Amino acid sequence: MARKFRTSLDIRWGDLDAFNHVSNVAYLRYIEECRAQWMDSVPSHWQGPETGPVVANININYRQAIVWPARIEVSLKPLSPGRSSIKLEHEIRALDAEGRVGELYADATSTLVWIDKKSGESVPLPVSIRELAAAED
Repeated sequence: MARKFRTSLDIRWGDLDAFNHVSNVAYLRYIEECRAQWMDSVPSHWQGPETGPVVANININYRQAIVWPARIEVSLKPLSPGRSSIKLEHEIRALDAEGRVGELYADATSTLVWIDKKSGESVPLPVSIRELAAAED
C-alpha cells in the first residue's frame, strides 16, 4: 500500500462563505495545497521544461461543514498508476489542539496526467511518481 502524505492547515476567516462555514471551493484549495506540498517532497525529478502534470479529474464528497476557527489535516495517498496518469486519494479531517486527527470533513479522488507541454499529448508517468505509488507505509 502506498505511503500517505499529510499536512496540517489552519482555516482562515476568508475561507468562509455567506453561510458562515468553509466555502466548497476552499476544500479544493486545501487539496491543491496538499498536492503541491506532496509534489515538492518527491525526492527526484518529476517535471521538466517539456513535460509535467495536469489535473484531469477531481471529485469531492463533502461529508460535514467546517466552521472557523479550525485546524485540519489534509492527506494524499497515491493509488495505482497508469501509463501516463496516477489517481490520488484525499481526506480532509479535523485536527485538535494536541494534533489528534478527528472527524472526516471531506474525501476526494483526483487524477493527474503527465503531458508534453507543447503538444498536450500524454507522456509516460515519471519513474519517481510510479515508485511513490508502490512505496509501503
